[in-house]
Amino acid sequence: MQGFETMTILKTERLILRPPRDADREDLVSALDNLNVSRWTGRIPYPYRPEVAEAFLIHVRQMPASALVLFITRKDALMGCIGIEEDELGYWLAEPYWGQGFGTEAARAMVDHAFQAMKTEELVASYHLGNAASQRILLGLGFEETGEGLAFSRARQAEVPHIKLRLTHEAWKEAKERRR
Repeated sequence: MQGFETMTILKTERLILRPPRDADREDLVSALDNLNVSRWTGRIPYPYRPEVAEAFLIHVRQMPASALVLFITRKDALMGCIGIEEDELGYWLAEPYWGQGFGTEAARAMVDHAFQAMKTEELVASYHLGNAASQRILLGLGFEETGEGLAFSRARQAEVPHIKLRLTHEAWKEAKERRR
């Protein structure tokens, strides 16, 4: 992959999911240097520093074509990030944008893209126990819980209980029909 400009852009009613840009570095740090956000993720450290943002942007540039990471934006404001890597869906949303349906809207667009354009047969995801917002988003998309486990949280520097889920192509189609 040659860089961000060759990647996919997804548009929803209120959002644009677009490739990360080098110019996003400061906004990325601002959004993620917040324990209320990073505590619900596995890979995001706290505190979140500029060098971590730089490493993330380099990582995204070097990802295989089978992976997709997009920033969630509205009126060009960075609101969050969503991605699929090795058929695993992951996302985060900056705290000012919580509770407004943006996470669901972005996740629906990404999941639809995964099954329609990327020809994914199955997606997996997880959420930390207590993250009711992610639970609602994932179950609303048709994901089914498959078990519990422990996952390391870089922000908390500890193993935390999490719930594992999966979404098959067939279950995605059924959930999409129910929404019509």
